[in-house]
Amino acid sequence: MLLLAAIWAGFYSCKKSISGISNNQVVETPFSLYFSDSSGGLYSSNDGKNIRQTLFKADGYPSKAICVAGDNILWAKSSLLISTNNGTNFNHSFDSLGSYPGFACNGFPIDLNQSMMIEIAAWNRVYIVSDSVDELSPNYLGIRFSLYQGTQGLWYTDGRPDTMGGFGNYGPEPFTVTITSFTQLTNGILCGYDARHNRNCYLTSTNVLWRECTANPDAATNPGLAGIGNNFNKSGVPLPHCDANATPVDTAARYSYGHFNNRLIAIDNKNCNKNGAYYSDDTGRNWTQYAGLPGVPLLCVASPFEEVSLIGTAGAGLYMLNNNTGAWQVNNNGLGTNLIVHNIAFKENIYKDGSIQKYVFLATNNGIYMSTDMGTNWTQTIPGNFVTIY
Repeated sequence: MLLLAAIWAGFYSCKKSISGISNNQVVETPFSLYFSDSSGGLYSSNDGKNIRQTLFKADGYPSKAICVAGDNILWAKSSLLISTNNGTNFNHSFDSLGSYPGFACNGFPIDLNQSMMIEIAAWNRVYIVSDSVDELSPNYLGIRFSLYQGTQGLWYTDGRPDTMGGFGNYGPEPFTVTITSFTQLTNGILCGYDARHNRNCYLTSTNVLWRECTANPDAATNPGLAGIGNNFNKSGVPLPHCDANATPVDTAARYSYGHFNNRLIAIDNKNCNKNGAYYSDDTGRNWTQYAGLPGVPLLCVASPFEEVSLIGTAGAGLYMLNNNTGAWQVNNNGLGTNLIVHNIAFKENIYKDGSIQKYVFLATNNGIYMSTDMGTNWTQTIPGNFVTIY
């Protein structure tokens, strides 16, 4: 009887010890947040509030993009680095990343951003921007892809254009479509933009060739080239005010891609002519200008959970798309003034009771900021000068 009493007492004491834990507080699928500072250090956090681990000490070389592919961390700096052990060690994955530096009119340095690399799990592919010319690919796109989550030495040239669409080779460079920015619409279409030549391309799946959806801008502006390349797809319209021959050259627009559901968004990273942002509902054939954006460089665009759309700027903070008016409006609650928003990321915690808490994060020149209400209000969680976040 004493043994039975002891067993019952132990049962109830154990039950009592866990009765205070609510299933809406037990995370079933925790997240990992990765971010890098302006000095080239890489850090991780599992709550967005504290640095859990310093993965890579600052080396003076700032990062351009971070991506997680399967179990690997890919990190774009002067070359592409890979970690296969959760950031304990990094090795070279690929050396010839595309480089397209420049300056906005106010002197702000512009380089390739987070959209230079994208992982598409459904296709088992990682795409990166590359400037490594492959002489065996007559229609080189300036793209490399990996089927092995970025494993070193296993990157392949994506030279699969639709020749009927007519990428063609003309002009001073050996290959005239060199993708510099990616985004994938919610319908699965991968869109690629060539900021060097202002050309818009898309890929519907890994089994379909890349297609161009914009008229040849040089032929459109230079009558001397109008007769070159009869196969050029002239059904689309190039993004406005993007002329590589502009004088001075810094006045030329330079766009990068983002999206909101199935709407393609192009933001002007230089914004010298106050082009702001444009959107296209036909994968880049036709464009309509958005209203409400400031005349400063636009650095990043993201649509967390496809519920809101955000643009980060160089000096004017954050802008949110008003879904009712279709215009952008400043949204700096908790961000202060004159903030530089380099990149945007979003994560979620799923709890055992099925509830979900969504988070949006900003990498800024004044630290990491977190929002728990889809970008309406912000709180600084980690001080510093951060340039990339994933």
